[in-house]
Amino acid sequence: MKILHYYFFILFLSISLTHANTSQLHLVDIKPKPSSTDVSPTTTLSLTFDKYIIQSSVKDKTIQLKRITPEKNQIKGTVSIKDKNILTFMPSQPLEKGVYKVKVKPIKLQKEESNEIKPHTTWQKFVAKLCALIYDDISDCPLCQYFCNAQNNITTKPIKFTFEVKDNAPKVISLDTNTTLIELSEHNATQIKLTATYEDNSSEDVTQKATYISNDSAVDVENGNVTTHQEGSATVTATYADKSVEIQVKVYEKIEGHLLPHAPDNPDATLLGVDTNHNGVRDEVERWIYKEMPTYHHPEIERVIAMTKAKALQMTLVDPANKDNKVYNEIKRAHDCWYHYSYSRDIPFDGAVQKFGNRLRDQQFNTKERLKVYLDYDYTLKGRITTSTPTYLLNTNLCDKNIDILP
Repeated sequence: MKILHYYFFILFLSISLTHANTSQLHLVDIKPKPSSTDVSPTTTLSLTFDKYIIQSSVKDKTIQLKRITPEKNQIKGTVSIKDKNILTFMPSQPLEKGVYKVKVKPIKLQKEESNEIKPHTTWQKFVAKLCALIYDDISDCPLCQYFCNAQNNITTKPIKFTFEVKDNAPKVISLDTNTTLIELSEHNATQIKLTATYEDNSSEDVTQKATYISNDSAVDVENGNVTTHQEGSATVTATYADKSVEIQVKVYEKIEGHLLPHAPDNPDATLLGVDTNHNGVRDEVERWIYKEMPTYHHPEIERVIAMTKAKALQMTLVDPANKDNKVYNEIKRAHDCWYHYSYSRDIPFDGAVQKFGNRLRDQQFNTKERLKVYLDYDYTLKGRITTSTPTYLLNTNLCDKNIDILP
């Protein structure tokens, strides 16, 4: 262990010597220009180099911006790399009138426009071996990015300059987004857009300048890019200047291309229950069909049939009097959907249809109130003679989806 510590000490000592290789020759442009006196309040700082910037050498505080008059104030913002060779700092809000001081810490540039790691010295090769224990590709190892390629790197000198903003930015009077509701499946992403409107009636896309906060780990947001992780809901608050806007993000589990509604908090509070996606099937029944319902021969087809029948059974709770025979016709259509499936796929008569129907009814009429209403509907069929649909009339149109193309 002492030998290992000794190696690391020598390693860092040798690396510190490479910092003598500093240069400002590769800086080709600075915006705003040092000592400028007419800088826009909405400016973005940028430093352009003629070599690629090594990503691992850039940190959150690589660029620091501070107002020094009329009163000192540290400016918050985002440091990033653009087009591989431009270092930028985007203030999180318009700059107020005053004089500003910029400090840029040293960063590393690549002598060659390549990401290939080329360890030369004994110590660089030693670091490369350490990284190889953790990374399949040592070029992904931040330690090796910083140390192993030292002879192929150029370290810039610190940069300091000032500029002046003479006019205050127009006041932001409103902040608008292109959407206030986002619905996505898990492990998905989308981009939102924010527009600030100023008191002079001008407007600006501030998507990249705004700050974002998500109140749930199901959703992350960075620079307006919304990324979802697991099922859940989140409120994303976007802020620019002193204005904020909220965006609701709902993340759904996706099964067989179907977005499942969230589990309701109190599914049995009312007779009709909860149907947030308004597809005619109660949310807890829909989740049971896709996550728990036993299937027998072709699961995806049987879930489509179950959804068709669950929607028909839900209609008995809405219209137990069976007005104009609509409820009866929809239930019969769902039965015929199953029979079309049975005949078209040569499903054996093994009792599956009975088990299927009984389990679905148990889920659908799971309270005394719901069961009583269903029995009231069933009573309206007293004395009715029902006939089976001829097999030559059975087809996939009896189902809510084309089951003939499903596996």
